[in-house]
Amino acid sequence: MDEFLGEQSGRDASPLELSRDSTAWQKKLSVIASVKQPASAVGLSAFTLIRGGDLFERTGKKPTGTTRELLRKYQEKRIIKGPSKVASESYESALHGITKVLAGNPAVCLRMLLAKPIVLTVVPPSRDFREFGFPKHTNPNAAGIFYNQTSNPEALLGLREEYIFDKPWLMIHEMMHAVHLMGFTEKEREMLDGFLLPVYRSRRWVEEAIAIYAECAFGAQYGDDDYRAPGMYGKLRRDWTPQAVFSLFMSELLRPEVIDAS
Repeated sequence: MDEFLGEQSGRDASPLELSRDSTAWQKKLSVIASVKQPASAVGLSAFTLIRGGDLFERTGKKPTGTTRELLRKYQEKRIIKGPSKVASESYESALHGITKVLAGNPAVCLRMLLAKPIVLTVVPPSRDFREFGFPKHTNPNAAGIFYNQTSNPEALLGLREEYIFDKPWLMIHEMMHAVHLMGFTEKEREMLDGFLLPVYRSRRWVEEAIAIYAECAFGAQYGDDDYRAPGMYGKLRRDWTPQAVFSLFMSELLRPEVIDAS
């Protein structure tokens, strides 16, 4: 379902500033993560696919995933528990689901440590997102919401409790919105727009396409209702193929194959 109603703005982007000429981001990261990181630590090789349409080359060594310590650091420093009251297992499952997006590629996790905090809210059944701080034009029937405004010090991520266990890809979808809007530089976002806008025609649909490609990268198991979802939601899930250039991009960006299953 569309996350927002009417003509009001959906969400803003807050691109990262990772200039090679500035060490400000490195100093900020060393404070947050308690360790100094070289510029190469936040590099994303996946963008070589978008720049040149050719597959990047690896050294032959299998990439390493994000350490549990760094993932815990992200949860502690950048996730704020929302105001709703739900079973602890629901919240913990939601937290694990969104953190999974950062678990395969430490560069993505480091970038999200530089981004603004996210308030994670699990909304109980029959309750409205708007009761818990989401804007008035939020679609009350949406399964999940990611919302960011440049003027707000925190972004919002909401998930309906009844879908957390049945549709675990929902956490991937909403957290990928966060990575797209807060974990890339302005130039990287422009590259994604240049690659996807000719196909999807609007930035709103580019946002949704990126989130759906992330679901698929993690092997989402869809039901018939997901394939029948209106518009691009159902069509892209039906038509997705792992050989597509953007599928390869997402696989290299998130590296789900290197995540420690334990």
